[in-house]
Amino acid sequence: MSPSKIIFTSLLSLLFVSNSYAISLGESFNSAVLNNQSDNINESRLRQSSEAVNVGQGTYLPTLSVRGTYLKQKSYNDQKTLGLNLSTSIYNGGRDSKLIENAETGIAISKNQRQIDRVNLYMEVVDAYYTYLLNVNDIKNLDLLKKQSQERADEIKKRLQIGKSRRGELLQAEAQLASVDAQTSNGVGLLKQSEARFTILTGLNKSKIGDVTMEPSPPAKTLDEYLKLALNREDVQNKQLEIKQLQGQVKIADSYYLPKLDLLSNWYALKKGGSTGDRNSDWDVGLNLIIPLYEGGVSQAQARTAIEKKASAEYALTDYQKSVTIDVTQKYEIFHRYADQTKAFDTALQKAKLSYDETIKDYRLGLVTNLDVLSSLNLYLDSKRNSEKAKIQAILNQKLLEATAGIIPQT
Repeated sequence: MSPSKIIFTSLLSLLFVSNSYAISLGESFNSAVLNNQSDNINESRLRQSSEAVNVGQGTYLPTLSVRGTYLKQKSYNDQKTLGLNLSTSIYNGGRDSKLIENAETGIAISKNQRQIDRVNLYMEVVDAYYTYLLNVNDIKNLDLLKKQSQERADEIKKRLQIGKSRRGELLQAEAQLASVDAQTSNGVGLLKQSEARFTILTGLNKSKIGDVTMEPSPPAKTLDEYLKLALNREDVQNKQLEIKQLQGQVKIADSYYLPKLDLLSNWYALKKGGSTGDRNSDWDVGLNLIIPLYEGGVSQAQARTAIEKKASAEYALTDYQKSVTIDVTQKYEIFHRYADQTKAFDTALQKAKLSYDETIKDYRLGLVTNLDVLSSLNLYLDSKRNSEKAKIQAILNQKLLEATAGIIPQT
C-alpha cells in the first residue's frame, strides 16, 4: 500500500465518539441552506431573468392603443380623430431576437448563480464545522492534561508528607495546574466563539447539536482532476456566458446601422375636419421606413462600447481562470501538507506516551526530577493535540479543496 493510501486509511479510521447524537457535516449544510436566504434570492433572480425573456418576446407582438388627435389649422376646420392604433415591427436588424437570446443566457446565469452561492455557503459551513470540532477536541485534551497534572500534584503532596519529595516540586506541579487553567480558559472562550458562529450559520439549536463528528472522506483526487473540475465550475461558466451576452450586445449595437420597417394601422371611431373636410374612410394602413443616416455618432459609440466591454470580459475570464488554478493548487498543497504530517505526528505521539510512562517509573525510583516528569507530560499531551489537530485540519482542507472544485453535497 502506498504512503498516501496509508495516510487516508488513518484519516478514514478517525472517528470521534458522540454522545446521544452526532450532527454530520451534511446535516449542518442542509440546515444552513434552510437558515439562509440565498435560495430565495436566486429564485427572485431567476424570475427576473424569465421576465426579461417575456419582454423580448413581447416585442414581436403588435402594439394596440387608443389614440386621439386634435389639430387646429389656419383657414381649415379643426381636425379631430379618435380611434384604435395598431403598430408592429416588421424588421429592425434582428435586434429583438438578440435581446431574447441575451435574456435566455441570463436565465442560465441565474441558474448557475444558485450553485455558486451554495458552494460559498458550504465552504463557510465546512470551516465553521471543523473549527468547532477542533475546539471541542482541544478542550478534551486540556481536560486530560489537567487531570494528569492534578494527579502529579496529589502524588507529590503524599510524597512530601513522607519526605520523598521537596516543596519546590509541589510548587512546580501547582504552577503546571495554574498554567493548564489559563489554557483551558482560553480554550473555552474559543469554543464558545466557534459554537456561536456554527449555530448562527446553521440555525441549529445548541441543545440539539450534541457532538459534531469527524466524517470519513473519500480518497483525494489528483491535482489535475481537481483543476479540471474547478475550471468547469458554474462561476467560470457564468464568466463565459457573460461574454456571450456581450457578443449579443455588439450585434444589437450593430443593428442600429440597419433600416427599420414598421407596419402602422388606424381605425377611426371619430374623424372630422382637416383640409378636406369630413372624410368617409374610417381606417388606414401604412408602412414606416427609417434609414439611419446620421444621429451624432451615437450608434458608433454604442458599438465601440459594446466591443470594448466584450474584450474586457475576455481578459477578466483569463485572469479569473488563473486565480482559480492558483486557489485549487494552494488548497491541494495545504491539504497534503496536513495529511503528510499525520503519520509523523502519530509516531511522535506513540514515543511521547512511552517516554512519559517511563519517566513516571524513573521518578518513583528517584532517577529523575519532577521537572523531567512535567516536561515529559507536556511533550506527550502536545504530541496528542498536534496529532489530532493535523488529522482534523487534513479533513477540513480536503473538504475545502473539494468545494473549490465544485464538489458539494446535494440537498
